[in-house]
Amino acid sequence: MVDALAAVLRKEISAVESGQFEALVAFAGEKARLTSALEKYLQDDPAAVSKPRLAELKDLILQDKRNLELAQTATADMIREIRTLRERHSVAGLYGTTGARRDIHATNGGAVDKTV
Repeated sequence: MVDALAAVLRKEISAVESGQFEALVAFAGEKARLTSALEKYLQDDPAAVSKPRLAELKDLILQDKRNLELAQTATADMIREIRTLRERHSVAGLYGTTGARRDIHATNGGAVDKTV
């Protein structure tokens, strides 16, 4: 089980690093199944897996977690930027309903009172 979980983690790390995010869906179910089985196995016999093997597995889990968090942050940043660009170029942004560029100024061009 440890070897199988380590193999899935290595595949997932590789997929994230190479940008193959569509493959992550398949790994999620397998990781959950193997993790659950390993936890149950270790509850029955805590000494069944050596400490160095568990440390190696922990390192893989932490690396996988970092990669997934970075990918999630990058994806959220891209989504935010796309929303900003869409809003800027929408009817409410730089262009009017006719497609003509809006005249956007920092200050409002108000009238000046010239009476003395």
